Amino acid sequence: MKKICLSIFFACMFAIGAQAQTPTATPPATTPGNVSRITYFDILPGKGDDNMRHIRMNQMPILEEQKKQGLIVSYGFFTKTSTEGPGDWDLGLVITYKNYAETLDPNAERAAKFDAIGLKHYGSAEARTKANDAASAMRTVVRGYLVRGVTFNPMP
Repeated sequence: MKKICLSIFFACMFAIGAQAQTPTATPPATTPGNVSRITYFDILPGKGDDNMRHIRMNQMPILEEQKKQGLIVSYGFFTKTSTEGPGDWDLGLVITYKNYAETLDPNAERAAKFDAIGLKHYGSAEARTKANDAASAMRTVVRGYLVRGVTFNPMP
């Protein structure tokens, strides 16, 4: 009888130990969101009006068409009213994509769509290059970031 009780006791202890070591699925702490590319520009002295004209005439129509075709989720511009010295940024652009794949993946089909939108707007590759060179003469890129939004999930 003693052997039977001892066997049952060890069997129960083994079952409890096995149960304690079985991993349970823990929900993730966050849910991944959209991916945004943020670019900070320093508008060169005396080029503010030219830069705003370029944005309104060229950049915004192209970004709107990209959004309309589902290539980007959204875009937006933001400004900084203070400065931390020469070369500091004063205009920012955020372009939001659905995920990292749409941001970074060298997909030929998506690249062709982006290219077609630019060519349609400018009329030719030469005109597009000329406009981009003009934009580079008005502003410099200070820095850029790629960030992903997250939603924090409630505790289980």
